[in-house]
Amino acid sequence: DFKPGFRIDLHHKDMGIVTDAARTVGATLPVGTLVASLVASLRAQGDGSLDHSALLRGVERLSGHTTES
Repeated sequence: DFKPGFRIDLHHKDMGIVTDAARTVGATLPVGTLVASLVASLRAQGDGSLDHSALLRGVERLSGHTTES
């Protein structure tokens, strides 16, 4: 039901820290980059206050499907 536990907004903040740290040391994080992109997309679509399980919504949108929250 996507009720907030650990919100997308908080994941966005944390993924920013991770990607900045990786950039600083020259590390490549292909999966981390993908997750950060999905999280940013969810925030842009107004889902930032939802639980991290709302990542499903982003994947569904990419697949042409939607789930009501």
